[in-house]
Amino acid sequence: MAKVVAPATEARSKQQLAYDYIKAGIDRGLYAPKQRLVIDTLAKELSISPVPVREAIRRLEAESLVIFSKNSGAIVAGADPDLWAEQMELLAVLEGYVTGAAAPRITAGDIKQLQKINERMAEALASFDLSGWTQGNLDFHSVINRRCPNETIVEQIAQLRSRIAMINRFIQPRTEATILHTLGKDSGKSTLHGHEWIIAAYISKKAPAEIEAHVRTNIISLTVETHRNLVNNHDRRVSRSLG
Repeated sequence: MAKVVAPATEARSKQQLAYDYIKAGIDRGLYAPKQRLVIDTLAKELSISPVPVREAIRRLEAESLVIFSKNSGAIVAGADPDLWAEQMELLAVLEGYVTGAAAPRITAGDIKQLQKINERMAEALASFDLSGWTQGNLDFHSVINRRCPNETIVEQIAQLRSRIAMINRFIQPRTEATILHTLGKDSGKSTLHGHEWIIAAYISKKAPAEIEAHVRTNIISLTVETHRNLVNNHDRRVSRSLG
C-alpha cells in the first residue's frame, strides 16, 4: 500500500514533517526495532532534501527512539527493557513533583473523579482490558496534572509518556491481554493501591513534599518489579528461540 504524505506548509516545517512521518512509522510498527533508516530514501518519499530528514532523525535520537551505528547509520532503537526503566525513573521524579504540587489545588470534585477513574481501572484489570487500563491511568494523572501550576513540567510528562508508550510497543508482547498476563495482576493492584493512597492523601491534606516522596518511591518500586518481569520474559523468549 502506498504511503500518503501531506505536503509541507509554512506552518509545518520540512523538518517537522520528516519528524512526524518517521515517528508515526515507528509508532505504528512500520519501522521495526534495529531497522535501518535510509535518509535518502526517506527524503524521496517525502519529496524533500536529505537535510531536514537528518535533522528529524537527530531529534528522534535525542528521544531515544533512534540510535546511530558506525556500520549501519541511523537505526530504530531496539527492544530494551533497561531503556524503559530509565524513562520510568525519570517519570517517577517528574510525576512525584506534579502530584505533590497539585495537592493544594485539588478540589472535592477532582477527588470524586479520581475515585471513579480508579474504579474503572480495577474493572479493566479484572478483565485484562489493557486499553481501558491505560486510558484510565492517563485520565487519573490528567486530573492531577491540570492542578499543577508548573505547565512546563506537565508538558514534559506528556512527551515522556509518549516515548514510554513507543518503547512499550517494542519490549512487550503485542496482544493486549498477554501484556497484563506477563506483568501480572499484582503489579496492576499495586498501581491501584498507589492511586488510593494519593486520593487519601489529598483528602487528609498531607503535605506536598510527603506526597511527592511517596509517589516517586512508589513508581520506582513498580518500575523495578515490572523491569524484572520484562527481563525474565525476554530471557524465556530468547531461550525458546535458541531451542
